Amino acid sequence: MLFHDVFAGHSLSRNHWNPYICDNNSNGQPWLMQPNVAVASSAIGGKNGFNAAYNIPSAIGVNDSLTLRAYRGTKAAGYSWTGSVICSRPTSNNFGSGIVHTAGFTFVDARVEVRAKMPDLTGGQWPAIWFLPAPGGQGAEIDLFEGGYRSKTIHPNQLMAVRLSTGGNRQQFLDCGTDLSADYHTYAMEYRQGSSIKFFFDGSNVYTYTRHVPVGPYFIILSNGIASARTAYWHTQVSNSTPAINLMQVSSVRVLALSL
Repeated sequence: MLFHDVFAGHSLSRNHWNPYICDNNSNGQPWLMQPNVAVASSAIGGKNGFNAAYNIPSAIGVNDSLTLRAYRGTKAAGYSWTGSVICSRPTSNNFGSGIVHTAGFTFVDARVEVRAKMPDLTGGQWPAIWFLPAPGGQGAEIDLFEGGYRSKTIHPNQLMAVRLSTGGNRQQFLDCGTDLSADYHTYAMEYRQGSSIKFFFDGSNVYTYTRHVPVGPYFIILSNGIASARTAYWHTQVSNSTPAINLMQVSSVRVLALSL
């Protein structure tokens, strides 16, 4: 066991998680932060882009489990919803109020397991479990789960979209055969650098990439957002029936070393 968080108590561990999204290119600064909204805050996509939600820390709840909320309304220009995101990228930034080191967590050659219950995925909801290269890494985005995508044959509440963003690899739509918003399930990814990336649903291997597999460490991202109208051709859309508050609930995250 390399890492295990069951989100005990009533606050997010700032030793392990940042309540915003950052990466190596941003030098640990929150993505697309708007200074008049909240510090720290971030957006996964640019304003008026694919993601309609702007993420703020107050949308994150910890009460002996983790709740990532997405709800109508925001103070951020170019967005119409508020979302939430946490990431385990190490950083020492504190945005001008002093230096506070967040140790974070990164991994190589490991299995990451996230036990989560998704929101309803038929009305534009866009929850995700994903990974980006950590400091010292040479890689590409890995998506263990993205929700709300459209498919001709798979109901959105049963669809698990996975992806390795390297040349020659395509996003895959997987039918989990059950309503992902009805109960908790275990989503897992095994990363063997330079060799393979395997995806699992409730213990079953559902897809494997072996071409152009990255090397180096990764960090963990959990997010809950809302798709904008620009995604209409490939993602479900917000309507009058979309709940004003949508919850992605996480009971645990754990990381286990893989034998070489």
